[in-house]
Amino acid sequence: MVCKLRDVEDFAHLVGHRFPGAVVSVPEHFTWLWSDAVGSRPRAGSAHPSIAYPLGLRGTGLRIDEILAIVGAGREDGVLLGECGFELHRPLRPEVAYEGSGGIVAVERKRGARAGTFDLVRFEVHLREESGEEAVRCSYTWVVPRGGGDDAAG
Repeated sequence: MVCKLRDVEDFAHLVGHRFPGAVVSVPEHFTWLWSDAVGSRPRAGSAHPSIAYPLGLRGTGLRIDEILAIVGAGREDGVLLGECGFELHRPLRPEVAYEGSGGIVAVERKRGARAGTFDLVRFEVHLREESGEEAVRCSYTWVVPRGGGDDAAG
């Protein structure tokens, strides 16, 4: 159940919040499994570009439920992935260590007749190689319900 108090809270103060970051890598066997899952032919020494999605999330240094807590939500609140994107500067490679850094870059309050009040929370993660060169910038927008829609408990 979504807390009605969230209708009046402003989460714009989260813009600029930095994640702790983490050093992440992709095991070679995972790149092969991922390629199979997305219907691509695996290539030795290279990871499918879409592997940036989970790699970027891991690069935050947080679990998903920890990110949800930062934005004032829990698993039961029905947070949705609105969109995600990747700006690849170089191919991602298995067994290479990438240093993740990033944080929340935007919070936009919206209201829909059926959905009620919700926030679009956008965060970015940059993954850099040991040289400091950026390999990929991942952006995620989560739709965070705040209550007051047709389905909200009275």
